[in-house]
Amino acid sequence: MMAMLWLWLAVVASVQADESSGLASLTFITEEYPPYNYIDNQQLTGISIDLLEAIFAATETPLSRHDVRYYPWVRGYELALSQPNTVLFSTTRTPAREVNFHWVGPIDQDRVVLLAHRDAPIVVDSLAQAIDRGLTVVVIREDIGAQALLEAGYPERLLVSAIDNRSALNMLTRGRVELWAYSQDVAGWIATSEGYPKDILTPTHTLSESSLYFAINKATDPRLVALMQQALNKVQAGRVER
Repeated sequence: MMAMLWLWLAVVASVQADESSGLASLTFITEEYPPYNYIDNQQLTGISIDLLEAIFAATETPLSRHDVRYYPWVRGYELALSQPNTVLFSTTRTPAREVNFHWVGPIDQDRVVLLAHRDAPIVVDSLAQAIDRGLTVVVIREDIGAQALLEAGYPERLLVSAIDNRSALNMLTRGRVELWAYSQDVAGWIATSEGYPKDILTPTHTLSESSLYFAINKATDPRLVALMQQALNKVQAGRVER
């Protein structure tokens, strides 16, 4: 009987310790996806980073933006799929991804399009037309643009993988591909940061209009997911009230 009592007390103490540390048992991963999350002056910044720090404060989590890991998208996505207690952001929530993660959000809306170079204007009325014309598209593996094209039946032989968004931009501007599948707002931000004029990229076809979320590994304790969602709701409600 005494042994059972000690076991119960140990479990209670463990739960209380977890609750007192907020979300500290989670690993947070992000990538370059401005204006939501990116590095400026050697520090992570952006809409989603500020929001996450507000969530930390609301849950009394002893973490900050300095504890967030910054990886290329493909690596972060694979870790979020395979490692419990891993949070990846900002992640587009889609029907195909729905069962792979827990979701906390939304953070914001995002529009993913096919982008053409201003000096090589391409009009695309449909993906079927793009396929018939054999248009090559640069994508980032596991990114929403790549997944949307593959789900729509776009031939893999016409897809060219880039390691990140800046590499994708260079492929398009140098004429190595004809289109780039990516977020319209983020692509414009990247182009401007690389010294190109704002209108260097021309959207030709919309692939998706979805919301961005924090994607959390499915094996993560649902109580932590609920805690994070409640904190996000509280933070967002406070911002609206102000």
